[in-house]
Amino acid sequence: MGKAKGLVIVHVDGLSYAYLKQALEQGRMPFVQSLIDDEGYEILRYRCGVPSTTPYCQAGMIYGDNSEIPSFRWLDKQSGIAVSFSGFSSFNHVAHKYFRNCDPITGGGASIATCYPNSTQAAYRIGYREHGHSLRGQAFSQRRVIESWAMNPFRLLDWVRRGLWQVWKANVQYFRTVLSGRPAAKTYVVADMLEEILLHQLTRFAVIQAMQENFPVIYGAFYAYDETGHAFGPEADYSFRILRHVDNTLRRIANKRQHGGSDARDYELVILSDHGQVETVPFVREYKRCFAEVVADLLPTYEVCEQKGKKFTRKGAVDGHVELAYSGGLAHFYFKDISWRLQHDEIEERFPGLINQVATTPGIGCVMTRDGKRNILTDSQREFRYESGSRLPRHVRDWLTNIDEPEIIAQQLDKLNSFERSGDLVLFAQSLNHHQINFENQVGGHGSIGGEQMFPFILAKREWKFNTTSIIDSSGVYPLLRRLREQLLT
Repeated sequence: MGKAKGLVIVHVDGLSYAYLKQALEQGRMPFVQSLIDDEGYEILRYRCGVPSTTPYCQAGMIYGDNSEIPSFRWLDKQSGIAVSFSGFSSFNHVAHKYFRNCDPITGGGASIATCYPNSTQAAYRIGYREHGHSLRGQAFSQRRVIESWAMNPFRLLDWVRRGLWQVWKANVQYFRTVLSGRPAAKTYVVADMLEEILLHQLTRFAVIQAMQENFPVIYGAFYAYDETGHAFGPEADYSFRILRHVDNTLRRIANKRQHGGSDARDYELVILSDHGQVETVPFVREYKRCFAEVVADLLPTYEVCEQKGKKFTRKGAVDGHVELAYSGGLAHFYFKDISWRLQHDEIEERFPGLINQVATTPGIGCVMTRDGKRNILTDSQREFRYESGSRLPRHVRDWLTNIDEPEIIAQQLDKLNSFERSGDLVLFAQSLNHHQINFENQVGGHGSIGGEQMFPFILAKREWKFNTTSIIDSSGVYPLLRRLREQLLT
């Protein structure tokens, strides 16, 4: 009887299909190239859907259900909770509303550095401190992983060496970039250093330890490339150089696929990304003021607040509160005092002309609102309406062709627009000269529509017969992974 099988899924955050292909052509990822040349792997392109953000895409891949996850940040109007995955996640306050009756792909296994708590079994994840038990009866928790990692003096010395080197490299690259006149997002340079100095190495250690403890399914997420892309842009040479480091991590994990004695598992490896990135320019850099300030001018009697940003408070009586939740080139615009999502006609009645004023604001590509089953897209020149499941009008089809295949992008937008937790107005930023406007201070971004942010990849063996041509949303990846899990574990 052969050894038991297992599945390791490695998530490389933010790496698009096109930029992976480019990195391979440049020789930046020799181990991944060896998987293709020697082990029968192939790179498959798929569509992640809208929004092109990690929480939405990861939920689709792990749970097969990403409904009502409208962004990286959003406002849960019913509870009044501003949900965000940055820093200490606030998702746990609303987690009870999600993933009911779902069978996570990591069921009985380990989720490592993922966005979501896994209620089925043990988990180690940054941002969550949920405890479980390993197959050997030990707690496989964040605390134990960190303690085990830190107890090895050689590992600590390597961490210090690599950490100092990474701080040096990131700072040198930042000052080179600034001195050359190219943009760099300082906040994300710091985040990139933190990601590499601690989180990336710790996550790699946790994945390998989970393999040594024989978890049947392991999902580990690595964010170094995405942070680097935010800091310097996905097309920057430094971002491609980070991929060599990611490639080395993939090699070290893959080298542990077959290990130990007869009771150890032989692991199969799937490598995938959740979304891509595009080159961006911050709204505040392009227009010399933040978007919240624009909204405050349009609604002078309202207090306007950005999640993770500025607040504009009116002196004297305030008629209401607006909250803006940003994810790259996507913004959700909420009237915070109203407990339900406003329909298009309600907005027009309460705030005449507001939709058109926002749509004609420089930097805004279009505004999306909802009217029953109808989706309404408003740009600076006209309004486009189409109904869920109906044939697209010719002028709508022509307009959507500029973004992607019209029937596909229409479905993706319709899904996002059906969420009750989407903004009363959903804003998509404009693209200017190969750069998309970014509501955040990022040189590379994602979350919106258009370009490589919408096209991630799956690296899988040909013999598994993964077909991604019909996938238009990350939840379409889930059935492929589940089928593979069942083949390996039964």
